[in-house]
Amino acid sequence: MVAITMLIRVRPGSVWEACDAIKKIEGVQRAQVVTGPYDIVVYAELDSTEELRRITEAVHAVEGIARTETCVAI
Repeated sequence: MVAITMLIRVRPGSVWEACDAIKKIEGVQRAQVVTGPYDIVVYAELDSTEELRRITEAVHAVEGIARTETCVAI
């Protein structure tokens, strides 16, 4: 099992819609709008690197996503 935290920056005016869309991605346990240098924080626990790739690609496909940083717990 691999735990990840994804830190996301969103284009202005898109944060709530983007967060709602991310919450619907299979495998995402939690997505929250936050304050500070990032707009959304996503938490997930994954069984494989293929699952990490799938979730990352799904997040990148969400309208309004500007940038992501993924932190993998080791």
